[in-house]
Amino acid sequence: MKRVSIRKKIPFLIGLFCFILFLAQFLLAEFAFTHWQNPAGNNVLNFKMLGLYLSLAFSVATAFFTYHLLGFIYKMFLRAASEIQHVDLGSDTDDEESSEEASLLRSIKLALFQAEESVSGVNFENQFDWELSKAVSLNRMVPDLELKKIQGWDISAFPSIMRHANSDYMRIIKTKDGFVGILAGHMEPGVTESAERLFIHGIISAYANTDESSFDILDKIESSFHKLSLQGLKLSLFGIGSEKDKLKFLHFMDMPVFQFSNQGIQVIEGSGDDSWHALHEHEFSMADGIEIGDYLVWGSDRTLKEFGLTSFEIMEEFVDYLLDLSPNSSREMLLAIAKKMEKMGKERNLTNPLEKLSIFVLRRTK
Repeated sequence: MKRVSIRKKIPFLIGLFCFILFLAQFLLAEFAFTHWQNPAGNNVLNFKMLGLYLSLAFSVATAFFTYHLLGFIYKMFLRAASEIQHVDLGSDTDDEESSEEASLLRSIKLALFQAEESVSGVNFENQFDWELSKAVSLNRMVPDLELKKIQGWDISAFPSIMRHANSDYMRIIKTKDGFVGILAGHMEPGVTESAERLFIHGIISAYANTDESSFDILDKIESSFHKLSLQGLKLSLFGIGSEKDKLKFLHFMDMPVFQFSNQGIQVIEGSGDDSWHALHEHEFSMADGIEIGDYLVWGSDRTLKEFGLTSFEIMEEFVDYLLDLSPNSSREMLLAIAKKMEKMGKERNLTNPLEKLSIFVLRRTK
């Protein structure tokens, strides 16, 4: 009997119990008709009461059996719930006594596992969409980029609106002797990342209308950044003062600053690390030799990741292209770069290559 499966054992027991009840009723009825039959009609009430008592007794017996049967099924589910935690989905057993039970437990565990994975996947997608929507909402709190006219410089930027969850923060501040600029962003979107860019905007906005020099503002902004625990921030902080051929900067990106001139392209190297570290002491670097007609170009690290290129490969793509083009303004240079990047994106089957493109183009005019 132990080798019989549960799905066969329970119907067999129910059928056997019902057969025994019907057999007992049949034998008692035969016994009653044989010994208590009374043609004259005497004791008819007692005979009918006997049938009622038998029906009541059989009902109690059926209820008693059902009670114990449900208790057995309940214990069976408790045992299954206890053992299902120890069932290996990939195992297989040759024991005939437990093969069907183990198969049932594996099926239940697999179904529960798939349901849990499906629910967790949906929850993850919902959480990710929620974070993206909140990140976009935080970015929308940052005003659009406005580029003021700065004597001796022609400046263009793309994009001017932080429309995406992972858009870079870009600003140019006019100072009494020049300007201060910043390009800051993160490789991945998130609420924390957008909040950090919003904090940066608050710091930069404090110097929007100032009579201080560019280099003094750079020092104060850098000092303020050390008071924030900015994680994984890609940062380029730069400025030019009264000496227009000198660029003071901090650059924590894989993508360097490119200087385009009639002689070709020069690379202005970064500050050593690929991201900003608030606990580290940073010294500003100085680049000189910026002549009239030269272009300075900043690009986001997200562009390198999107296109799967290194900064050297990016430079190789543009050196001959831009020298042959000979743009006459920062806007022409910006459009030429965007057009080239869009073409490169189509060659790599990118759906929207300009979405992760952030560019500053500065041209010295005097």
